[in-house]
Amino acid sequence: MDHVRRAFSRAALAAVGALLALSPAAAAAPSEPFSFLKTPTDQLAVPGEPAGTEITPEGYLYTGHTELIFKLGPRLRPFAQPLRTLAGGRYPVVSSQRTSGGVRYGLELFASPVGGQTVDFVRVELRNTSRRPARARFAAAVRHAGGGLTASGAPRFRFRRPAAPERPGLYLQPGEAFDPGALHAFSGRALTRAGRALYLFPPAPPGVRLRRELRPGGAGTVRPDTILGQSDYSARLAPGRRVVLEFKLPVTPLAPSGAAFAAIARASARVHRARTLRYWRGVLSPAMRIDLPEKKVEDAFYAALVTNAQSRYRTGDGQWVQAVNKLQYHSFYLRDAAIITNSFDLVGLHGLARENLAFFGAWQDADGLFMSRPGQYDGHGQALWALGEHALRARDPAFARAALPAVSRAVDWLAAARRRDPLGLVPAGDPRDNELVAGHLSGDNFWAVAGLERAVELARMAGEHEAAARFEAEHEALRATVTARVRVAARASGGRIPPALDAAGGQDWGNLWASYPAQVLPASDPAVEATTRHTRARFREGLATYLDGRLLHHYLGFRVLETELLRGRQRRVVRGLYDALAHTSTTHAGFETGVHPRGSRSVDDNPSPHGWYAAEYVALLRNMLVRDDGGRRIVLGSALSSDWLRPGRAVRVGSAPTPAGRVSFVLRARPGGAVLAWRGPAAADLSLAVPAGVRAVRAPGLDRRGRSIRLPGASGRIAIRWRLEADGDTYASAVRRLLRSYGR
Repeated sequence: MDHVRRAFSRAALAAVGALLALSPAAAAAPSEPFSFLKTPTDQLAVPGEPAGTEITPEGYLYTGHTELIFKLGPRLRPFAQPLRTLAGGRYPVVSSQRTSGGVRYGLELFASPVGGQTVDFVRVELRNTSRRPARARFAAAVRHAGGGLTASGAPRFRFRRPAAPERPGLYLQPGEAFDPGALHAFSGRALTRAGRALYLFPPAPPGVRLRRELRPGGAGTVRPDTILGQSDYSARLAPGRRVVLEFKLPVTPLAPSGAAFAAIARASARVHRARTLRYWRGVLSPAMRIDLPEKKVEDAFYAALVTNAQSRYRTGDGQWVQAVNKLQYHSFYLRDAAIITNSFDLVGLHGLARENLAFFGAWQDADGLFMSRPGQYDGHGQALWALGEHALRARDPAFARAALPAVSRAVDWLAAARRRDPLGLVPAGDPRDNELVAGHLSGDNFWAVAGLERAVELARMAGEHEAAARFEAEHEALRATVTARVRVAARASGGRIPPALDAAGGQDWGNLWASYPAQVLPASDPAVEATTRHTRARFREGLATYLDGRLLHHYLGFRVLETELLRGRQRRVVRGLYDALAHTSTTHAGFETGVHPRGSRSVDDNPSPHGWYAAEYVALLRNMLVRDDGGRRIVLGSALSSDWLRPGRAVRVGSAPTPAGRVSFVLRARPGGAVLAWRGPAAADLSLAVPAGVRAVRAPGLDRRGRSIRLPGASGRIAIRWRLEADGDTYASAVRRLLRSYGR
């Protein structure tokens, strides 16, 4: 993908204002919503359906066909509320609010299927919170788009539409182009354009006046930002009185007649809200359970899974496509989809992963090559890796047998391509993205080694030992060749691994995959260490940077953190997790790039949420809690925040999948130590990493270096004595640190 492109309480809102305006010492308790991006965006979508809706920075609803805007207060000012929260901290029922003239205006937005259509529900509550009567006024209207245009001609902070893909999986945006002559009209309780309903508005409740205006701004040329079809509600509210309004936005406009429209008109926001929450709880129910002392850390984990589940849609023949989001990255890429799909497998959502992987075959050529974009060979290894990872982590021999023919063709292509290549590597590529250099890319080769490693496991699981032996021979040969070429390239690059093994220049990207997810080189290797140091030297605000340090990159640094996790550098990993979280929105959405360090905290052509960020966050937190080597060795608590170990707090993990079986544990902190209870597979080698923030550790099974406690048996309970050091990093401290860097 084009990576170089760039209802909560009144007290909570007051806290947001304090966070943004007051001194750092007064800012950022963990429960306060904070958005790093000043122009955050969110998506509403129903899995399986191609079309989705963007919640714009102002809090409006932007679809492929229209934009539903909101105004409030006696003078109908724009709603303009970029700070919003999720139901239960993680489910896609999105709330925001503002207060004007003593009246609190709360919006709740969510998407639900109705009558075969995806509908965005808008529930608005107007409540007089003052001690005297107050005038309340709220209006909804449409326009084609707002926000002006970017330098590339796209609408600012909005996705480009409509767009029809050349083949299933490429950029897709159902919708319509702007037509200044389109006829708008009111039909019953709907606004129509060219005879199709754009949105439905409610009748006026008792004591409320409704006024409809086709052109509230008066006559003149219709432009994309011209407001049309306004429904305006006003009332005088006694103290404590509230009024509730329900609007409905069909994501695809439809005729204001027939069964589908009638079903939408009858639909209750209350009923569909409950259905939406039940649906998403069901989606997440197979996932591992985590319960952590910091709500932000925990909620962001589940919200990330929801983000990527929302982004999936089905093709005409029923295949599931894992897009990066349903906004500007409504596309399939092998690289993104492999990382996202694996994050589902890491947490136990194997059904979603299996559905995703079926579509990978559409991007395999007859000769065995997996490629979703010209010149991007990393997808070949990533596809092999994702297929093998699924078989291993879902423990699914039937899947392994079914996938083996495609895997065998892919291995054959790689072996033949290497024989033809003068360096014996994956062919030279020109991705025009990510590394921004042509040549034999380090990352392409690291991923090929990772893919072959998992292909061996898949063949063994399928019972095809001859194929496994053949794959293993290819794996060992490629790993030896890659290691030798890396040594040569590193010597010519000051000791670090360059982006390309045979060309100068380029951006750090695939060269950061040397030790994770497959240890092509050990994490302690001098070349890996030098690469990590070089990349960390360019970190800003706790994040990796891109384009030679000019831009923040929200998920590039995760592979550095995964490598440091393997080295046991717990403090760096914990701080890195918090720094990543500090750069999210109030709905935990991550971005990609396009944001300058200590800049405007805004990017106009790359809306959040980004699926790759979400997947990397899930993988890192999972590995911090439960990490395995793809086999029997399982480490609990590879990196735990000292804040979670304060007496009276607990870290709980339930039913975490590993190749050896499911693992659960509870680590309860108490004065002078903790109690660990665990349950895991009998064949596993279980251990607990000693947290970095403790000293004077005493426990059965403690190793000589005092870094690991080997656990006796598949289940049990042990008492651990330690001295907890002064509190270290937290999410709140990361936000304070970030705001200080901006002079707050």
